[in-house]
Amino acid sequence: MRTCLFALLAPLLVAPLYGQPTGGPWSIDDVLTQRSLTDVNIGPDGDRVLWVKETPDPEADATQSDVYLTYRNDPHGGDTTATVQLTRTGDNRAPRWSPDGEHIAFSSSRETEGEESSGSQLWRLDPRGGAPKAITSVEHGVRGARWLDDDRLLFTAREPSTRYEEHLEATEDDADVIEDTTLFRPVRLFTVHVGTGEVTRVTNNDHQIGEFAPSPDGSRVVYSLDDSPIDADARNQPHQFLLNLDTGTTTEIFDEQYLDPSNFQWTADGSGFYATDGYSSDPEHEGAGITKLYHYDLAARDHQEVPLEWGDKGVGYGGYTVVDGGVHVQLADGPTFEPRFYRKTSDGWAPAEVADERLEHTSAFTAGPDGETVVFSHSTADTPPSYRVGTYRDGALQHDETLTTLNENLDDLPIPRAEVVRWTGANGETVNGILHYPLDYDPDRAYPMMTVLHGGPSGVDLDAWSLGWTVYAPLLAQRGAFVFRPNYHGSGHHGLDFVESIKGKYYELEVPDIVSGIDSLAAAGVVDKDSLGVMGWSNGAILTTQLTIEHPELFQVAAPGAGDVNWTSDYGNCAFGVRFDRSYFKGAPWAYTEHYIEKSPLFEMPAVQTPTLIHHGTEDRAVPYEQGWEYYRALQQIGNAPVRFLSYPGEPHGLGELSHQRRKVAEDLKWIDTYLFGETSMQERVSERLLADDAPLSLLETADTPAQADGHHGVRVNGTLVPETVTLSDTLTVGRFEVTRAQFQAFADDHDVPAGTAEYPAHGLSADRAQAYVDWLSEQTGRNYRLPTAAELAALKAARAGPSENTPAYWAGFTPTPDEYRRLRARLAQHPTEALLMPVGSRPAGHGPNGGGPLVYDVDGNVGEWARTADGIEAQNASALTLKDPKAETAPTPPRRVTGLRVVLDR
Repeated sequence: MRTCLFALLAPLLVAPLYGQPTGGPWSIDDVLTQRSLTDVNIGPDGDRVLWVKETPDPEADATQSDVYLTYRNDPHGGDTTATVQLTRTGDNRAPRWSPDGEHIAFSSSRETEGEESSGSQLWRLDPRGGAPKAITSVEHGVRGARWLDDDRLLFTAREPSTRYEEHLEATEDDADVIEDTTLFRPVRLFTVHVGTGEVTRVTNNDHQIGEFAPSPDGSRVVYSLDDSPIDADARNQPHQFLLNLDTGTTTEIFDEQYLDPSNFQWTADGSGFYATDGYSSDPEHEGAGITKLYHYDLAARDHQEVPLEWGDKGVGYGGYTVVDGGVHVQLADGPTFEPRFYRKTSDGWAPAEVADERLEHTSAFTAGPDGETVVFSHSTADTPPSYRVGTYRDGALQHDETLTTLNENLDDLPIPRAEVVRWTGANGETVNGILHYPLDYDPDRAYPMMTVLHGGPSGVDLDAWSLGWTVYAPLLAQRGAFVFRPNYHGSGHHGLDFVESIKGKYYELEVPDIVSGIDSLAAAGVVDKDSLGVMGWSNGAILTTQLTIEHPELFQVAAPGAGDVNWTSDYGNCAFGVRFDRSYFKGAPWAYTEHYIEKSPLFEMPAVQTPTLIHHGTEDRAVPYEQGWEYYRALQQIGNAPVRFLSYPGEPHGLGELSHQRRKVAEDLKWIDTYLFGETSMQERVSERLLADDAPLSLLETADTPAQADGHHGVRVNGTLVPETVTLSDTLTVGRFEVTRAQFQAFADDHDVPAGTAEYPAHGLSADRAQAYVDWLSEQTGRNYRLPTAAELAALKAARAGPSENTPAYWAGFTPTPDEYRRLRARLAQHPTEALLMPVGSRPAGHGPNGGGPLVYDVDGNVGEWARTADGIEAQNASALTLKDPKAETAPTPPRRVTGLRVVLDR
């Protein structure tokens, strides 16, 4: 279907760059430090919304999570929503309103006082203010919690350690009995009174309660019970029970074989609840399939499937939510969603389409207890997420507004255009995918392309924002490459037939899908078929490997991560190997030995000619770590292709440490630069090991290039030369350099600029003169420039000061003592200012966290800088004439003749 694909592409061939940049190029930090919003919980009044912001923290080498509260009606009288941060320790999540809206409970792993405990505990907050207070101190931590009434929380936890467990710990006996059913300790339901902390056991079950949901009136709870630690196969599936808390009666529900729903949501009146369950043709293996929606009626004591009337596609990855009058469902629809409202009637459910295109691109939709207040996110492959709150009635969104805004720094970055494309794949069927365009796209030339494959294989590439350590289209697009993300046969979200089509014939449809997509793009004239690469994680790596075997001359570079190459060993080593392999490879390896060998790339490695970069975490049980070793050793011994293997200590199937994510992306880019773009030879890469990542030369070689306009530092805005700014965080965008004489002269014609000093910092400025400049700059550009605060300059200095700034220590060649400094300053003062100052950026810049981020120069030297303080505007930081004694309480004030300014740009 090449003509169809070309028809889709044709309108874009003359389209301008999507999202014109206003700042510098993308960095790895821009990709890895994206904030996200999770754990939405709407208050009973519909006016207050709790949510969690996840923030990657390079210093902690982990993602921090904290609870926020947004008021739809600003309590201080503002016209828009107002947001306050409630926690600050970085280990807080799952906030929940009490039914009366008077308390907030949340989970945190912060330390508690009293008896020894571990894991997450429950805490409470007064929404009017005050510090969090611990509710529980359970030995093995709380696993899950929900409000039961205004004073009590229902939670799951296991009982304290047994005497036998204490003996094992005391004797340091850490031997593991694999899948030991005798140590499968019960996890039970308990209540805790939030005021007194009194804990009461609710159930005395054997085995382990997993998910649970209490009814709105607190009289019943539905829960799931797992009766075995053995989950490699599907023979031991959870059972579901309904507990009457008033009578203590427990009834098993959903008792058909292979029906084990989850994701319970009660209706507001407590008359029943909804749940979802996976469905496939091979439930005995829990094979990949679709998701169905069920309803349990409390009065009838029975359940029924909700008729979605949506073919074989089922509920999408956006899930469902109970709303007033029925249920809202985000149905699967290939790379998008089909939003529908199902009104509950006496005869069943009446479906109605939801006429809001934004919900076709919404993977998160949450309703509050009033059934009308909703929070949803919206994004596309080239539109970052926005978070909205509004009113939902009878399938219509009304009066929605911004809940909060994250990642404002993306406003300064060029976002490559992306589109859904379709072509004819295996079996003559139409398949689709996401195509990201190169930045500065020229329709008169063909471009390199990286194919990036999703995992699963029942995952899906949605027309939604995707940016992280496995998918980073902007970093490749700014190198001048297309990024192609196909939804091959076996992908989810496309219906039961499509997702199950590869069972028993792994690779036989997916590989032709991918190759035909590449061929279609090449035939359309946009892709250079001699400049192709392929990469992916998990099943994306599995397919990457197979593509380099079946098409050894097609790809110039490959970067697979955590992929299988030997299905015969995967069966036993993978945590779910029995289920997965029986579903996709017909049965057990002893029954289908030839099929397993035929499908294992390990035995065809001599065909590989593509330079291959392998990644794998040492604690991976989804795709066992030894698969990476088998892959590497085969290629290394055969010697037909360059190979490099990176092992990540302590990491499971996904990389959690930011340092590992950064290393993975950096290695990918170097490998791609070397073999696809031919920019760096392996010899040059080896030579890089001579220097630390934060060495000045390393920073210079990897940093973004400062902006230039007509030979001067800076950029032109509306014809005016203005300072270049760089974004360092969500709250700080600052001048890369101190304001230069050339930039200041655009404001003040009388500012003297002797020949050859245009790039020196403007100096000799009064506070009023500095303030007048930023006011003028704001008026000229239509942007909001200001002087930095003293706190901002102090933070900038702490994080970005260079190793040898232009200070008296530089001129002395050593760090002087206080007495030496006084004598040295007297000598320096005898020299003209012109002799002491340097062009901005002359001294090496400091490095940000982990040596990353844009470079900022002269933050603690050259000239002092004006900053706002509580007392007005004061000169701060070191200069060519001043240097702070680290043991002194205050720093010397830079004299006027060596005082200039740096700008801050507010977004």
